Amino acid sequence: MSSLRARWPSALGLVSIAGAVFVLVLSTSGDLPLTPAVLFGPAIATMAGIYLMAYALGRPRTAWVAFVVLSVVVSVFQVLYQRSSGLHPAVGMSAVLVLLWVWVVLARRELPLQTVGMVFFGALSLLCAFVEPRLGIAVAGAGFLFHGAWDAYHFAVDRVVDRRWSEYCGVVDLGIGVALFVAALVG
Repeated sequence: MSSLRARWPSALGLVSIAGAVFVLVLSTSGDLPLTPAVLFGPAIATMAGIYLMAYALGRPRTAWVAFVVLSVVVSVFQVLYQRSSGLHPAVGMSAVLVLLWVWVVLARRELPLQTVGMVFFGALSLLCAFVEPRLGIAVAGAGFLFHGAWDAYHFAVDRVVDRRWSEYCGVVDLGIGVALFVAALVG
């Protein structure tokens, strides 16, 4: 029983996948004002930002706080975009990634593996914003799957973020990544 309790991040991840799939279904059916690419593309940069923020703070458990903070930031970008068709949320979150990277450099004075993640995941987020919507969904799916591998690596080395965070995020990324690919295939 204690081993099941230890897997609470995976269970929470499964609940999060269910919520994300619900949002994905609503957005693909047109019941939400934003497309799946606009909803899920910026999340790729957000996930990289969580790692950067935790790294800058030097406390792996702050990934949970970073998740809340950056979820609010991306939500604000999405609401503003929906209301005014202004700055695309993926562009906004990629800019936030650069600011977080500068914070890492100033706080830690090193250019870690997280720099590679910032560039790669930021580029995928931006790509979602500038390709046709169906391809954007597939790119977002790929971004989630790549980030799932990122989570697995960080889980194995037990650095940067709390292992419970990398477990949770890995489960979420794999489930949502597959769902996004399915949505891209069925149109």
